[in-house]
Amino acid sequence: MRDHLNNVTRRHTLITLAAAAAPWAATTARADTYPSRPIRIVVPYAAGGFTDIVSRLVAQKMSVKLGQPVVVDNKAGGSTIIGAEAVARSAPDGYTLLMAVTTTISTNPFLFKKLPYKPSDFVPVALTGLTPFVLSAHPSVPANTLRELIAMEKAKPGTLNLATLGTGSSTHLVGEMFNSLAGVKLNMIPYKGAGPALNDLMAGHVQLYFDGIATSAPLFRAGKLKGIAITGDSRSQAAPQVPTFAESGLPEMQAASWYGLLAPAHTPQAIIELLNQATNEALQSPDVRARVAQDGASAPALSPQQFGELIDKHSRTWERIIKPLNISLDV
Repeated sequence: MRDHLNNVTRRHTLITLAAAAAPWAATTARADTYPSRPIRIVVPYAAGGFTDIVSRLVAQKMSVKLGQPVVVDNKAGGSTIIGAEAVARSAPDGYTLLMAVTTTISTNPFLFKKLPYKPSDFVPVALTGLTPFVLSAHPSVPANTLRELIAMEKAKPGTLNLATLGTGSSTHLVGEMFNSLAGVKLNMIPYKGAGPALNDLMAGHVQLYFDGIATSAPLFRAGKLKGIAITGDSRSQAAPQVPTFAESGLPEMQAASWYGLLAPAHTPQAIIELLNQATNEALQSPDVRARVAQDGASAPALSPQQFGELIDKHSRTWERIIKPLNISLDV
């Protein structure tokens, strides 16, 4: 099963299926009359988080554009598996969509031997957000730059602890990426939530943490933490004093969390294009742009094919981290 899932990902099936969806148009839905009833966006998280909030804002704008209600349905649990499975089994008619995240498509297929869905069960619709990771440190850490931090760890290996949200979490995987690229071995300390991890970081019980810039920036300004480096091509407006990893001498350190709409495989291409246009227009609304920026995210307008290419790139990146270390979430 694992070999099958890995082969599926490597064959770029999201992109291929997006292009191949059109022949199903005559049998699954009438694109010329779509939409004729409410559209449901399944969010695989509980209400109240960033993914849910942005989904609701986008849904509201899409409703106006499409002339039909677009409603959010929260199906939380199982590392986004519950929500993803529900959409994978839905009719490919454009009336059930998934607000997927990196976990859903780019890491779960490599962390679980058996999943009730495959990446090829979906086609990309539109990207709704990209969030970089910032490496935060307790003020007591002598290093103030990435080069100093790496030199410090290499001089005294095993002295720095990195808080994570557990095996297979984005914070764990990006930490393993950093270990590999920087040639260091930070100690991974798992926590059951971001709150406890941040509390221990600010108390100095752990020294480092990869977090989102929206959470970290206020703590930088208050002097409770300091920023070492941020992933991405440019500095964040929320914390412009924090250099990128590329500026700091580690350009290969490229990682981000993506969020975006997927549809069941074989959804008619005309419907995919209409949903892509509606989503991208929604993301340009001032209130949506402000909320996305508030979380330190960006939302470039991508075509379905471009979004599929982005997903595939991220999947291959995480595969290279997960497989050599035999990281697994199987019970």
